[in-house]
Amino acid sequence: MLDLVFPQTCPGCDSAIEDNEKLCGDCLSGITFISGLSSCARCGIPFGFYKSKNDYGDGGKNEGHLCGRCLTGSHSFSKARSIALYDGKLVDIIYGFKYRGNPGLGDFLSGLLAGGMPYGADEFDVIVPVPLHINKLRSREYNQSAVLAKNLSKSIGVKHDLFGLKKTRDTMPQFEIQKEEARRKNVRGAFSVTDPDAFSGKSVLVVDDVFTTGSTTDECARALLKAGASEVRVLTVARARWA
Repeated sequence: MLDLVFPQTCPGCDSAIEDNEKLCGDCLSGITFISGLSSCARCGIPFGFYKSKNDYGDGGKNEGHLCGRCLTGSHSFSKARSIALYDGKLVDIIYGFKYRGNPGLGDFLSGLLAGGMPYGADEFDVIVPVPLHINKLRSREYNQSAVLAKNLSKSIGVKHDLFGLKKTRDTMPQFEIQKEEARRKNVRGAFSVTDPDAFSGKSVLVVDDVFTTGSTTDECARALLKAGASEVRVLTVARARWA
């Protein structure tokens, strides 16, 4: 009866969908899922989709290959993976979830994470979100990454720690910064753990909405490893282009 009065709608375009659908056909066809694509073994960027001299090595199909950035640089996390490319309707959905005060969209995005989970649940001891600084949390009223981490935790049966990481410095929004090194400098040393013993010897999964250069998640991983974590991997809903 409630469905007749309040029909379920597509989070991408608000058109009516069936109860068993998460997205309408048109919006679903506009999402490019990364699963099955040949990608960098370290940071997960799909080879050939983002064509820049820095994005990939030989453009081959071998999953063991590293992209140009990973060949010439280093990351604190051991591996990063994303579910889909940051384009099309997914951009609108993530933007609505993150900036337009629509936390309900987190259910759909969390479903993408759980449904496309590229890691085994037994590979992690704890899931943590990328934290917001208290100033941004007050203005936004919720941390979108915490919503994703909590929902994923429930779906795959791995415990979460929503406050294990904290952001100690209010930085500029990363999307406002064009140069990669400036992005890294912007977040360098901006994260720390709340309990120095909480992550000792543990494998940690860091969850966020979008992976661009990896600067933010890299700094989170650095703080966790400094606190004694045995390994840090990253999972995001989307992978953005960075040229």
